[in-house]
Amino acid sequence: MKRKHVMLICFMGFILMLGWSCAPSIITLDTGVYQNGILYATSSKDLTAVYDATLAALAKFEFQITGKAKDAFFAKVDAKSADGMKIIVQIKAGGKNRTDFLIKVESFNRERSVLIFDEIQKYLGVKAKK
Repeated sequence: MKRKHVMLICFMGFILMLGWSCAPSIITLDTGVYQNGILYATSSKDLTAVYDATLAALAKFEFQITGKAKDAFFAKVDAKSADGMKIIVQIKAGGKNRTDFLIKVESFNRERSVLIFDEIQKYLGVKAKK
């Protein structure tokens, strides 16, 4: 009986851990990684440059900006596509010469996240890394 309880507790713990994960901790400058429905990225540009590039990229794709906010440490842009998908871009000032940002498109839409990231990189003047 005890063995069944221990096995059940271990199994439940494992299942719970599958649902929880952290953002990737190692990303080089001007690159991104897609994990659990979110594209995490860093830039060597400052927060204002990334914010402006984000607004330009979303405008190029003709997404409707539904909300935007910016201060010296954080920025957020909310948008909606014509098919109703929500897009969230959060930008955070990092350490020396680094800005962290994430792109989340509703329904785990990796393709749109990558297209938005690539367009932001173009507006920042960063060449695509192959």
